[in-house]
Amino acid sequence: MGYSRFKLPKTVLSTISALYVFLMIATYILYYKEPVIVCAERMLIAQGFAMVIQIILNYIAYRSKNKVVILTIIFISTMLFLGALSGFFNLGLMCEFYGY
Repeated sequence: MGYSRFKLPKTVLSTISALYVFLMIATYILYYKEPVIVCAERMLIAQGFAMVIQIILNYIAYRSKNKVVILTIIFISTMLFLGALSGFFNLGLMCEFYGY
């Protein structure tokens, strides 16, 4: 009963995890070349770390039966993903700004 009760929020969390995989693949394909290869490596490491956090959050959400906990985890997951997405779109600018 725990899964069917909060099926939509848990599906959203799974979708965010899938988007992380897509974002990591896109980062590798689009940015893993000179002159921004060093920045791309760092971005991939940061995205991988964010994905590990996302997996932990998914586990907590799937075990939880409390709606507030699940909604808080969705908020945290969304903010983490938007940060990673922002870094993806601004990688060239960040690399130029920090001089890598």
